[in-house]
Amino acid sequence: MGSFCQLALAILSLCEGLKAFPHLRTKPSDPKVDFENILSMAKHLLSDTKHLYHNFKFKYPLEGEHKLDTLPVLSINAIELSTIQIPTGLTKLSSDLFLYQKHFDWLKKAAHVVRPMDHEFTSVHNRIDKLVKKIDLLIIKHNIVRVSDPPLPQLPNTTTQWGVVQMGHAIFHHFHLFLDYATRVLVLMKNKL
Repeated sequence: MGSFCQLALAILSLCEGLKAFPHLRTKPSDPKVDFENILSMAKHLLSDTKHLYHNFKFKYPLEGEHKLDTLPVLSINAIELSTIQIPTGLTKLSSDLFLYQKHFDWLKKAAHVVRPMDHEFTSVHNRIDKLVKKIDLLIIKHNIVRVSDPPLPQLPNTTTQWGVVQMGHAIFHHFHLFLDYATRVLVLMKNKL
């Protein structure tokens, strides 16, 4: 029993000794820095998505506006945008990104139809995943009650080239608009800190 107590005391003193080294202590993160990192990721993803969308349109031109009912709806006016609160803004961004991620999942699986672009689809999908994880981590840090993820969208079973191209146009167009909106929302939320 005596050796057990000595071992416990030695471990405790070691832990106390480690606290004396300031570089070993973890500093609480600055929320503005967290928002700035997420904002930077969103801006880079916006730029890359814009470039990829132009490549997609060049390789697979298709006239007209293409809609997809399973995509998140962006319906917010300037007044609502200026009054957005951090908890609702972060959870909305997270759930919408989750839905876009599922659409890019579908596009990635159907990419064999538009083979030269499958690498780009995978790249965008992976970056969305990183952004979702960063936002979810921020939600946890802010102790925001998270609603459950939205239900999975029912995407078509078609993998014809025509169907994939139509869906690709709709997904890229709406995702580009969403990322533009998301960067504005992140700036507004960061300024409220």
